[in-house]
Amino acid sequence: MALRLGLLAFGGIMGTALLLRYTIVPDEEKMLKSLSPEVRAEYERNKDQRRRSHDAVMKQIVDSSKSDRPIWDTSDKK
Repeated sequence: MALRLGLLAFGGIMGTALLLRYTIVPDEEKMLKSLSPEVRAEYERNKDQRRRSHDAVMKQIVDSSKSDRPIWDTSDKK
């Protein structure tokens, strides 16, 4: 009985969380529409730079994952 009640409570909490997430958190398009034209233009100008920065970090993470060195070892020695 307690297991069923726990599962029911868990399902209710997760359902409520998903409902709130999809109703409260705006998607990227809604966020951009709500911005002022100046801020939106700056966002679009910097989009490529942010993408390049993100790609560089992801490449570094992938390269680090292929290495046997610890993640905190940032030296150039291999």
